[in-house]
Amino acid sequence: MRFSPSLPLSRCIRSLGLALATALLSILLGFKGWNIGLNSPAIVSLSPAIAQPNDQPIPYLDPNNTQQQLQQGRDLYQEQQFAQAVDLWTRAEQTFASQGNVLTQATTLSNLALAYRQQGNLSEAKTAINKSLSLLGNPETLTDSGLRIYAQALNTQGSLQLMQGQTQTALATWEKATDSYRQANYPEGIVKSLINQTHALRNLGFFRQSNERLLQIQTLLEGNAQDPLSIKLHRSLGDTYRLLGELEQSKAALTKSASLAQSLQMPAEAAATLLSLGNTQQVEAKRLKTFAERTGKDNDYGRAIEQYERAYQTYAGIDSQSEATPLKLKVQARLNQLDILSHQPSLGNFQSIYTSLQTRVETLPPGRASLFAHIKLADLLSQSLQSQTSQSQSPPSTEAEWASDRTQQTYRLLSAAKAQAQTLSDPIAESYALGYLGRLYESEGSHDEAQKLTAAALQLTQQPSVAYQWQWQLGKIEQQKGHQRLALEYYDAAFRNAQLVRNDLLYIGADIRFDFRDRIDNLYREYIGLLLPSEKTAIIGNPKQVARRAQTVIDSLRVAELESFLACGLLEANNDVKLASIQEVAKTDQKTAIIYPIILKDRLEVLFQKPDKTIERYPSWSIPTGVVSSTNKQQRSIENSLEDKLERFRQELERPYFSDQRGQPLAEEFYERLIQPAEDWLKSSDIETLVFVLDGAFRNVPMAALYDRQTNQFLIEKYAIAVTFGDLKIPEAPPQKSFQLLAAGLSKNPQPKPSEAEPTPVDIFGPLFEVINETQAIASNIRQNKVLLNHNFTKERIATNMRSSDYNIVHFATHGEFGFTRNDTYLLAADSPDPARPIEGDKISLNDLDTLLKNRNATPIELLVLSACETATGDDREVLGIAGLAIQSGAKSTLATLWSIHDASTAVLMEDFYNQLITPGISKAKALQAAQITLLKRGYKPSRWAPYLLLGDWR
Repeated sequence: MRFSPSLPLSRCIRSLGLALATALLSILLGFKGWNIGLNSPAIVSLSPAIAQPNDQPIPYLDPNNTQQQLQQGRDLYQEQQFAQAVDLWTRAEQTFASQGNVLTQATTLSNLALAYRQQGNLSEAKTAINKSLSLLGNPETLTDSGLRIYAQALNTQGSLQLMQGQTQTALATWEKATDSYRQANYPEGIVKSLINQTHALRNLGFFRQSNERLLQIQTLLEGNAQDPLSIKLHRSLGDTYRLLGELEQSKAALTKSASLAQSLQMPAEAAATLLSLGNTQQVEAKRLKTFAERTGKDNDYGRAIEQYERAYQTYAGIDSQSEATPLKLKVQARLNQLDILSHQPSLGNFQSIYTSLQTRVETLPPGRASLFAHIKLADLLSQSLQSQTSQSQSPPSTEAEWASDRTQQTYRLLSAAKAQAQTLSDPIAESYALGYLGRLYESEGSHDEAQKLTAAALQLTQQPSVAYQWQWQLGKIEQQKGHQRLALEYYDAAFRNAQLVRNDLLYIGADIRFDFRDRIDNLYREYIGLLLPSEKTAIIGNPKQVARRAQTVIDSLRVAELESFLACGLLEANNDVKLASIQEVAKTDQKTAIIYPIILKDRLEVLFQKPDKTIERYPSWSIPTGVVSSTNKQQRSIENSLEDKLERFRQELERPYFSDQRGQPLAEEFYERLIQPAEDWLKSSDIETLVFVLDGAFRNVPMAALYDRQTNQFLIEKYAIAVTFGDLKIPEAPPQKSFQLLAAGLSKNPQPKPSEAEPTPVDIFGPLFEVINETQAIASNIRQNKVLLNHNFTKERIATNMRSSDYNIVHFATHGEFGFTRNDTYLLAADSPDPARPIEGDKISLNDLDTLLKNRNATPIELLVLSACETATGDDREVLGIAGLAIQSGAKSTLATLWSIHDASTAVLMEDFYNQLITPGISKAKALQAAQITLLKRGYKPSRWAPYLLLGDWR
């Protein structure tokens, strides 16, 4: 955001593995609460493995079929007794084959594939579904019933393809399934296959196309508003929106489902929908709490607590439903209440709810639902014990008496789950039970027993999404036992498996994806810590190869985090454009070095890559880390920790009185850590540009403002600077110097829309008087241009111009924010082209940007400039919003700012930047460097010239 001097400054691709199946239980059963183990650094997530919501066993459509074992197999599947279902369906399939009953045989094989997949037996699942499709033959010869079976088999085949990383193939298969369902006039199947397509499209990075499928689903459902089936389909749509992080749309769909269930007097369906609604409310509460922990504001904490209470009461309403409500739903609701109490203990009595749950969990029918209810309850019990232990005050005597038996109850629950899993021949559930038992023993210091149990859990499944958790846990155990080499082997295996399933974070729930760094982030950092041990410990292996491996890990973390923020995969550039890594590009120009600061638990590591791709490691910097609780229990960084210093550095840079007393000492300290160890080599090698792959809180501060006390120079005076994210690839060929510009801006003060429930206060914005001068100056440099100001700056006119011309620079001079989530990241445009109306701010979201800038010809965007936007709270996550805009727009490079910038000085900088940009031989980074130095030499403080950030291709 820019401010006027007259106004006060105011404030998706790779193999998905089993986790896709495990996480989507929350859609099928409407139960988010079985994502257990979320607070454990050793185990990322746990959900009972279950089919996709759209992959239920097919009802037998042959009217002459009277064999009860077929329905019995379907009942066993619904109870999640998969081994038993496999046994029955295998015998049934052989019977139908001998009878020549092709249609029913194909149905049985399709169902059999589902059960095999639940067991993690992908080879048998693939064989069964291929045989089913082969028996069905040409779909053009099938009746409507046959087409339904054929389409369901395609749905199953698509999910198997997705699990093997064949996302594009899976999408094509699901599109065929949709066509078959349409031919069979089966709306339920159409909706289910479209939902499958939304997930594949997100994984491929096609966010807009995914949303188009969701809109098709909404249109279909509106045409069947009073059909009882619409209850389930609206619920399924609401659950899908929740998984994609679209919480408002989720609540809207679930509200429709609940209203219809009540009007049709279907209490069991109403309870299931309320469970889903509570899940969405709980996800929103966790998001609000995470946001509050980063802002530290009491009103943000209050909003989070209010949302937790809403979810808690929604779950409580399910438990009070009629006898028609299935026990399974009541157990799920109660477990979710316990989950909430682990975050907000003041909302209820943990012991009371736990006691009421014990008997109910024991009376659940045997099956995976029962197994994971045992494991979830044990995990919550363990968490409550750990939480009490961490508190300094002594608990009341009654609480102490109950706590004394909690550990034994935890062991009993997990042991019962293990025994039941063995009885049901469910290796995945048994693996989780053993793994969590291993974690319990580890927490008590019984490392040998923990190692045995965790190794046994690993032997039961090699599915990457399960295996990496136990490999990670074994690595921690071996490290605690002092077996560094063995620990490193386990961490390496865990990392490789996590890479295969990292995009599962798009599917395992918005809360897990939102808190991505607090979960799988730990694995990456712990692994780097082992690869690069403190200086007192020798590196295991070749130091240069180890440094290269550490670089690979941190690069992967950066990209995975960006995918998490965007809630979709990263769509690569046009296939006709040859891409290269930043390391390869830097090697080509020979004047660029890359610096990787890596924040570990106890120290800062810095990797430095030379143009020949050699990687050097700086001496480690030991730092105090951790958090302390303030009086209001908000989490604060401890004084003088790295995060605390970076936060103070950012604050000092924003102020206009930066000096050798304020701000400069920290600027000098970070210069010494990030630049000085390589200073001599940089000078001797004539390096001109530094590219930073920034980590964590380093993203909050501009590297341009680091200060060399020896030469009394800021870093920007010595080097051009750019920032990038990990192994994102950029075009191999350097950019062309032939530019066409589309500039758009708001100089007038945008008003809040009266229709907004919470309108943005007018004084947050204000007029940008210099925007007109800025755009005129830019246009004078870029002769081929189009300028849209004020009322002419609308979404529609941006889209029209992007479609009709070959613009390769897009410049927005308007208010905007890079927020905490993709939904909080936006630019402001005018809502109407009518000059007689006052301008009301119309937000251009990431979704809009995807539509506006990609709905165009093949000319790539060389540069996207956001000259009046800012990060909303200064949290390092929000810088992902800048990268998100770059990815969503398809821009090779993006220029944006980290905080509010002065209107007049921005106009000066932008004019100079474009004047430099068109000069032959001047890169984007050098053009920005020259423009920043111009302001610096005119006496401006860093608050005016430092916040500009060039992300992406620096050439």
